[in-house]
This record gives sequence, C-alpha cells and structure tokens, in this order.
Amino acid sequence: MARVLIADDHKIFRQGLISLLSSSSGLKIVAETGTGWEAWELIQREEPDIAVLDFRMPGLTGIEIAKKISEHKLMTRVILLTMHDDPSLIAEAKSVGISGYVLKDNAFENLVSAVVTVSNEQSFTTTEVEDQHQAYHLDGAKPGLSNRERLVLTAIAKGFTNKEIARSLEISPKTVDTYRGRIMDKLDLHSIAELTRHALRVGLVD
Repeated sequence: MARVLIADDHKIFRQGLISLLSSSSGLKIVAETGTGWEAWELIQREEPDIAVLDFRMPGLTGIEIAKKISEHKLMTRVILLTMHDDPSLIAEAKSVGISGYVLKDNAFENLVSAVVTVSNEQSFTTTEVEDQHQAYHLDGAKPGLSNRERLVLTAIAKGFTNKEIARSLEISPKTVDTYRGRIMDKLDLHSIAELTRHALRVGLVD
C-alpha cells in the first residue's frame, strides 16, 4: 500500500484531495499540512512513499522541498500541484527530480492516476504539460528561473522596492539589481511592467 502525504495551503481543496485518495484502494494518507516547513518535517518523520506538494505554500515551495528530499537522499517521490503550466516551472520541476506534475484545474481527474503511476516508480505528466515542456525545449528557450530569482520576480511584481527586497532576502540592493537583470535576460523581458505581467500570467502573484 502506497503511503501518501498531502500538502496544500487551501484547506478545502486539500480535504477534497484527501477524500479522493482515501477512497482509492492501495493508497493510505499518512499526513497532511498547509505549510511548506511542516510538510518537510512530516516527510522526514513519516517517510511517505509519495508527497503531493503544492508549488506555492507558506514557507517552502514544493520545488524547495523536493530539493531537500534529494539532498537528504530520502525515498519519497514528489508530485507537484500547481495552477499553471509555465514551461520554465515544468523544466525546473523535472530538473530537481520531481516525478509527477499535476495541474490543479484537473487534479481530481488526474491525481489518482498520478499517485499510482509514481508509486510504481514511473513519471507522470498530462499530455498538455508534456507538450508545453517539449515545445519549451524545441524553441530553444533559456533555462527557467532559480528559486531565488522567482522570489525576486514575485517581490518586484508586488511593487516592493530594491531596498525592501534586499532586506527581506538578506542581500544587498546591488544584488537585487543583478537578479533583476538576469531575470530579464532569461525571460527576454525589458521593463518592470513586462515582468509584472509575466508574474501574473504564471501565477507568482494573484
């Protein structure tokens, strides 16, 4: 029986996923949470076979947790839940060893299949997600943003100043400028307005 942890900060959505997976034979929910840090603590303690992780949660993101799982050589396999099929996010998820990628819009249709597939040590992505990933590479796109670059982009889109971003991330304002330039290069964007529109489009800000 596959032991599953679910982490999503939207309680009603999380409870729906728990109900869905609990009704499937061969799956057992061993833990649930709404924050990234607690998810990481539960993964270390419970050692679930599968961790279903929201991309964006308070504390650690799903991708950051997946990196920690890899660094600590834990056996837990990760399925990432997200609202958006941003190609750079898909590429980053694959690069850190995430085994499944499920869009929230289709989670109730696809999650059981994803968990079963990943529990059998196979990868799971929907056709739509895989098409996005392939097109991203065929078009010769630049590498996706790092977690730190994504944090800087989110802060820029929310209207924070360089000094405010620097203070929150404990870096210098000059380093924030460096990150911003790198983000613009990677995304081929040329203004704060374009950065903000991109962040809205891929779901980094609401």
